[in-house]
Amino acid sequence: MPTISRRSFLGLFATAPIAGIAGCQTTPSIFGYKLGAGALYDENIHTVYVPVFNNRALQTTPYRGLEVDVTQAVIREIGRTTTFRVISDPSRADTELLGSIVQIRKQIMNRNQQNAVRDGDVIVDVDIVWRDLRDGTILSQPRKLGPPGAPPVFLPGGPQPVPFDSTIPPPPPPPCEQPLLVPTRISAFGRYVPEIGETNTSASQRVANAIAVQVVSMMEKKW
Repeated sequence: MPTISRRSFLGLFATAPIAGIAGCQTTPSIFGYKLGAGALYDENIHTVYVPVFNNRALQTTPYRGLEVDVTQAVIREIGRTTTFRVISDPSRADTELLGSIVQIRKQIMNRNQQNAVRDGDVIVDVDIVWRDLRDGTILSQPRKLGPPGAPPVFLPGGPQPVPFDSTIPPPPPPPCEQPLLVPTRISAFGRYVPEIGETNTSASQRVANAIAVQVVSMMEKKW
């Protein structure tokens, strides 16, 4: 009976198509573990509408129009990394990604003998809201601290709980209110060194790319 060496067996196994191991699925998996971007992002979400970010910061000449660069960087990162598809029609989108630049500041890290900038940072703060257009769920809502339904904590000297009295009728239910829209704050910085030819423009591009990476990381499924 012919025998096969260990080297030949590993060579045949290495050249076998990965589809034979993973199976014919939308998101391939091996031994029950998903592979690729489908393991990180919600498979029930297919499309995202990304309008141009708002800019509520003081806009001066070097940073005027930064919201357009940030929006383009976010769209590129979504298409490159995630399983979502960015579309321009909000009526056909599953979710909507809203962003607003709230602050742009410059920090000087080092100066030379002529008091010129040798090393500096451009820091940008952005508020992000990602919501599901199908049911209104805020997907980017910050996680609540503590387990759900935890009893309130009463401190000494503060207001104490009211004793239970079965003769008192319960209060009426509170009116139905819209959920509070709490954005997620993202901060990014871009460093520039003028002595090697870097400018505020190159720092702004680094900031836009860093914001895009953080936004896409925020869109991953909760653990």
